[in-house]
Parts: sequence; C-alpha cells; structure tokens
Amino acid sequence: NRKYIFGKGRRCALCSAGYKGMKIKEDYIITVDSTYTGGGETASMSLTTVGSYYIKNGKRYICYRESEATGFEGHTTTIKVNDGGVSIKRFGKTGSLMIIEKGAVNVCNYKTPMGEVLLDISGVEIENHLDEKGGMLTFKYELSLNGELLSENEIIVTVKEIK
Repeated sequence: NRKYIFGKGRRCALCSAGYKGMKIKEDYIITVDSTYTGGGETASMSLTTVGSYYIKNGKRYICYRESEATGFEGHTTTIKVNDGGVSIKRFGKTGSLMIIEKGAVNVCNYKTPMGEVLLDISGVEIENHLDEKGGMLTFKYELSLNGELLSENEIIVTVKEIK
C-alpha cells in the first residue's frame, strides 16, 4: 500500500517559514537528535536551535532553521504531527516532503544537491509525547531505493518553551 507524495513549494502557514527572509517566532528550544544506520555504519547528529511550536486543528507544528551541521544550512524545516503520522517539509534550495506513517510505505520525491530521487519511506514506530507546552516526539523509519534498504533512521525531537 504505497502513497505517492510530491511536494509543491508550499510554506508553513503558521510560521511563514517558506518565505525567504521571513522570521520564525523563536520561542522554543528545539533539539533534533538523529541516528542513521546503513551500509554497515551508524552515524548520529544533533541540532539544538530555536524555533516555533504551534497547535492548530489538532495538529502540532514544529518549525526551525537548519544549520551547516545538518548539511542544510539556509533551509527551514517544518514537522507536522497528527494522529496518523509525521510529515517533514524542508523549504530551501533542496526542498523535500517526507511522510512517515507507522506500518505504511510512502514514496517521496527527495531533492538533493545532486538531483531528485524517489525514495520509499516505511514507517516503523511513532511515539508522540507532545502537549500544549512542548515535549518529545520519537519516530523510526526505513528508506529504500528500488527495493533496496538504504538506511534505518531514528529521530528524537525535543521541544521546550523558552521561559
């Protein structure tokens, strides 16, 4: 059961992150810890930044700017969390849209500096512990290309209100 997801150049209506030069309301500390396992290797990365966190129509939105450390400097990322899963929309030169739903395979058009590729995204696990003030979101997924497993990924997002 595959869904084909092709993102258009939309923006997060809540944080105006898609418009170059627009400001994100930076009232939360956002930490994104990611672990990637593929090709016999495991790599981890952590980003701590400031950004926005909103709840609208039962969906939770986390918006932040990427840094040089992630390889996406100059990009803005919006993570949308709903009952069905997690979507990650990256705005910038190499924008992308990834949808992770537990037990489902979604196909996304992933843009890289080298060009575009179609990737299968298999949702493995989603744990949403976000509330009105922030919290933690953990999700695991696998990336495949032409039926070949490329990587197993785990992302842990922590959202804390700046007091």
